[in-house]
Amino acid sequence: MFLYDVNCLKIFFDGACEPVNPGGVGAYGFAVFDGEREVYGEGGVVCVGERWCTNNYAEYSALVRALEWALSNGVECVAVYGDSQLVVRQVLGEYAVRAPHLKPLYERALELAGRFKGFSISWVPRGENSRADYYSKRAYCDYLKARPELRERYSRWLATGRQLAALRRLGVDADVCLTRAEASRLIRRLGGG
Repeated sequence: MFLYDVNCLKIFFDGACEPVNPGGVGAYGFAVFDGEREVYGEGGVVCVGERWCTNNYAEYSALVRALEWALSNGVECVAVYGDSQLVVRQVLGEYAVRAPHLKPLYERALELAGRFKGFSISWVPRGENSRADYYSKRAYCDYLKARPELRERYSRWLATGRQLAALRRLGVDADVCLTRAEASRLIRRLGGG
């Protein structure tokens, strides 16, 4: 099942549960490359607020959605990359899947993987997964921006008005989707406090 062919499309997948994990907004993203050229990218929201809504759930959802996309587009060979060691090692059979909420996604991923003529999955550092990360973050942020009631629900984890104003003074077009921790790191890094 885990074959590699140089003519495979490369698929990078990522997921996040923001602004709090578990129980935040679970978003997925994936980017498809033919050689060095990005040919498709997608992101979406898969869960909101449930206790089982986690980064790992979003990561698995990204993998499943990416494989479904590839199969529906007639792709026969994929080389898949993700920065979730848990998901990659579970799919490779190196780790057991113990979380009940992940088992259906894991089983679906294996079923989909078995339908390709060539399939491989590998871990990559987060820095090499930037396009998939972009799609998951954009899906999360677009979803949050369209729902003020969720911004209120998650306000204790989101950047404060004071933090956003400080970032604007530092020349950063800060987004309401930033967490307080991310905003603090940016302000410190930019020398604003």
